[in-house]
Amino acid sequence: MTIDDPAPPVPEVQILKGKPTDEEIAALATVLAAAGGGAPVPGPQELNPWGHPVDKLRYSVSSWQRVTLLERTHMRR
Repeated sequence: MTIDDPAPPVPEVQILKGKPTDEEIAALATVLAAAGGGAPVPGPQELNPWGHPVDKLRYSVSSWQRVTLLERTHMRR
């Protein structure tokens, strides 16, 4: 199959009996579109370090653990 000679589209819904009016077809299309909407694609996630578990640790300003654990954790991101 090439771009120059595409296959004809196959209808996904066929009405086999009766003669529906334009309003009935529009109502059917609306119901099918609402039922098959699916979940939206999630966008990029925002980096938010609020509430990070390492922030719950309380070290003094001059502590070596603050430099090695707390600061390095935030620099990593």
